[in-house]
Amino acid sequence: MLRLYFALTFGTVLAAAAPGVDFNREVRPILSDNCFHCHGPDSATRMANLRLDTEEGARKAIEAGNSAKSRLFVRVSHAKKPLRMPPPASGLSLTDAQVDTLKRWIDEGAKWDEHWAYRAPKRPAPPVVNAKSWVKNPVDLFLLARLEREGLKPAKAAPRETLIRRLSFDLTGLPPTPEEVAAFVNDRATGAYERLVDRLLASPHYGERMAMEWLDLARYADTHGFHIDSHRDMWPWRDWLIRAFNRNQPFDQFTVEQIAGDLLPDATLDQKIASGFNRNHMINFEGGAIPEEYQTEYVVDRVDATATVWMGLTMGCARCHDHKYDPISQKDFYRFAAFFNTTSEEGLDGRYGNAKPFLPLPNEAQQQRLDAIDAKTEARRAELDDEVIELLLRRWQRERFDHVPASPVRGLRAWYELDGNLSDISGQFRHGRVLTGDIAFGAGSIRNGANFDSATVAEFPASALDVSRPFSVSVWVRAGRQQGQPILQQLELSSGGMKGFELALAKPRTLPRLRRGHPVEIRLLGGDPGRALIVRSRDYVFLQNDNHHLSVTGDGSGRAAGLRLFVDGKPVALDVVQDTLPEGFRVEAPLTIGAAKAGAPFKGRIDDLRFYDRPLGEGEVEQLAVRYPVEVVLATPGKRNRETAGALRDYYLKHEAPEQFREAYRELLALREERIDLVEEIPTVMVMDEAETPRDTYVLGRGDYTQKGEKVLPGVPAMLPPLPSGEKANRLTLARWLTSPEHPLTARVAVNRYWQMLFGFGIVKTSEDFGSQGEPPVHQELLDWLAVEFVESGWDVKGLIRLIVTSAAYQQQSQVTPELLERDPENRLLARGPRRRLPAEMVRDNALAASGLLVKTIGGPSVLPYQPPGLWEELAFGEAFTAQEYEQDHGDKLYRRAMYTFWKRTAPPASLVTFDAPDREKCTSRRAVTNTPLQALVTLNDPTYVEAARHLAARVLSDVSARNDDMRLRKAFQLVTARLPQAQELRVLRGALAHQVGAYQRDPEAARALLAVGEKPAEAAIEAPRLAAWTNICTILLNLDESVTKE
Repeated sequence: MLRLYFALTFGTVLAAAAPGVDFNREVRPILSDNCFHCHGPDSATRMANLRLDTEEGARKAIEAGNSAKSRLFVRVSHAKKPLRMPPPASGLSLTDAQVDTLKRWIDEGAKWDEHWAYRAPKRPAPPVVNAKSWVKNPVDLFLLARLEREGLKPAKAAPRETLIRRLSFDLTGLPPTPEEVAAFVNDRATGAYERLVDRLLASPHYGERMAMEWLDLARYADTHGFHIDSHRDMWPWRDWLIRAFNRNQPFDQFTVEQIAGDLLPDATLDQKIASGFNRNHMINFEGGAIPEEYQTEYVVDRVDATATVWMGLTMGCARCHDHKYDPISQKDFYRFAAFFNTTSEEGLDGRYGNAKPFLPLPNEAQQQRLDAIDAKTEARRAELDDEVIELLLRRWQRERFDHVPASPVRGLRAWYELDGNLSDISGQFRHGRVLTGDIAFGAGSIRNGANFDSATVAEFPASALDVSRPFSVSVWVRAGRQQGQPILQQLELSSGGMKGFELALAKPRTLPRLRRGHPVEIRLLGGDPGRALIVRSRDYVFLQNDNHHLSVTGDGSGRAAGLRLFVDGKPVALDVVQDTLPEGFRVEAPLTIGAAKAGAPFKGRIDDLRFYDRPLGEGEVEQLAVRYPVEVVLATPGKRNRETAGALRDYYLKHEAPEQFREAYRELLALREERIDLVEEIPTVMVMDEAETPRDTYVLGRGDYTQKGEKVLPGVPAMLPPLPSGEKANRLTLARWLTSPEHPLTARVAVNRYWQMLFGFGIVKTSEDFGSQGEPPVHQELLDWLAVEFVESGWDVKGLIRLIVTSAAYQQQSQVTPELLERDPENRLLARGPRRRLPAEMVRDNALAASGLLVKTIGGPSVLPYQPPGLWEELAFGEAFTAQEYEQDHGDKLYRRAMYTFWKRTAPPASLVTFDAPDREKCTSRRAVTNTPLQALVTLNDPTYVEAARHLAARVLSDVSARNDDMRLRKAFQLVTARLPQAQELRVLRGALAHQVGAYQRDPEAARALLAVGEKPAEAAIEAPRLAAWTNICTILLNLDESVTKE
């Protein structure tokens, strides 16, 4: 369809552009679309041993100068349908115009030409034009020559208000302020426009604007993707990207650092961070997934992204077979993949954040603290001489066994050692039983323990625990990383909901806390949500996959003040979540472990479970948590393992060693804890590296990781220049090869993409595909001239941008005439200036900037602004993972630039997706531009836009320089559009304002409701009906086509 559209739109124009048929522009697209599938590069589907993608192959079916004797023409024009090509079964057919093109091309001599994109560009001489006075730089010469051939004239220069707004969005992504507009409009000195360009290129927001485009290419996101789609931290790479653009890093170095920054000699931290480009892909760690399968997927993604971003090639089409249209074999694909199959990453990783390999990124203060902690740690370790400690420990074991006090037994209602069974050894005969599944008994914290999987449930008599009276629970627990799982439950279903007791690991809220551990919750549930007693540990005290002793005591009062929690023998501070348990609360349900009556089923190990009918004292809890395990270890010396021996040594150093050792050990433990807490505050970023033993790469049959064929070494497609001889075939060599002057694609693809950014489309519209299926360049000589200029300038990105935006073509007004709309509806010839709806991020940023709400802080972690409730939760994958529930940020974070919005791949920011932002699961070279009613629903109702309208209203109403409503309307209009309203526009706004004021004066409650939207309080000094009316007027302005469009 793209080819057909191109032909229909430009067929007449192109025919007039050259005396004969142009092979690359007219013939190759016909052959590629209709013939290459059966007569192209892929030998597996090639028919009749005929190739039409190479000159050598095509000559077998062509007699140059005589179409009547050419088998190609005879078959595509055959009168009998069954003998006509393409065959009817293919669903393809040539139009009469296409058949005629092939006929003329053959009769003219069938001149064959290599595909234009695979030849290194050469700088063409700029053409001669008639209207020389219009030309501002060489870019205009190429464009104007084409317009003059077509009998078209360029448009007039755009008004200065339009120019500064266009330029401001294109170079910073932000609108100009009224002061900036006025300064430019009034600056009539020579070079005013060029000075404006230079000022905007020097803006720190230039880097943000340029990074916006690259984030799509790099498939940047804040989550891993796939079903679980949990949190990752790649924002330091995004910060590097902004810095790289702001310092105008040459594009060749920019390329090298992203593909192979880690391989550079003496690579800096920044260069290593840059290599994170190829860690932005999706990552999986789901249960049942196969590591080798996903390792293959990661490598394939890197091939796709690298080929698309730097070469405009669809190399992914050669994963399963030879490319159907371009000269890329399946072997070429896997040779290219071999460059990226050398990292130390794991196939399944990232469950708890960033996947290996990653770099910690401490700031200066954090590094100083780390160094200080490490120095102190080494000093304390030196004081704890291992040989001396071991000698003292052995002596103590011989001499002090009798000094270990017994564990408490008074008030003991039930005691389950769980040493191979569920028997109660307290003498009360309250034995437990297995309800479902099988308990695996194995080495525990004391002796053996009961291991529960998510399918196992054990039950104990209700009489073992009565939480309506004084009680204590003591238990050793080793839990996995499953969040929100109950350890013990004593629940029954009442008419209003669950009733009973729970001891549970609550769900941590942030990623670092998920790594660190769980808070613990004690819940007494009264049967409905409003009647409960819930307390929660203030700190995240329970570490995953570690043994911990938990003890809960209660005085039977049914109040939060009567509950205490101990972890590893130490009391823990509690926060009261709810304290509304009704009088007379009782529960008679049996106790269960592993049931999923509420929350996730328990998965982990339980050991030495005890229930008492009194609150234990602190000393007694410490005895159960600290001394009793030692008692057991000392009593069973023949059964010690590394874990129990370590526990014994730990106990000795804490409680029994000479004072100087106890003090040194206490300090050492404190330093370890301090270091753990500090490390969790330090951000990390995923990067590339080289494994000590790189994996072998094979051609995979049908792209299946299990079908390994020929082993291959790193290499590049044969139709491109070879790698430099004598260099190691690694990513660094690949990156330098991409930016070598001989490479035909990299510079063309880069300048085309920057052209696309500024004009809305590339010189090659299919910026992701420069191959046979891509659209030919509309201005090929201009593309080649720019590519050579770019390379010879030292790959100067700011210089290239400056060259384009200072052209007369860029500065044209964008109004379209009926003639131009008919002849060039997409403005590919550029007889008028660029006009295109703003990208999603700029639509939002424009509203916030106009209102004065925008927070322009650059860089840092992603933020969570307003979002419709429940979007993440609809796709949530249990409570065991991060980024499953959306917890909105507050304060300044609500008003950061949209590019910093947290990007969850399975549920990307709703308001941005509505304006065509991608999900970033894959590399995106160009966004679609749609026009749907949903977009108006966003800008009319999203709290961001409603709040922006209200703040804009307050801004103009509080402006002392605006002395009447007409002045205020002009001010608001200018803040949104950068120009003043025309008289008719002002009349419409004046009438709308009067209507809105009247409506809200009659309904002040509606005014208050409107002003309550958003977090920032409404301006109290402005009457509610007046502010609400002006809010609606500003909403109208923010919804103008002109406000969401780059004119």
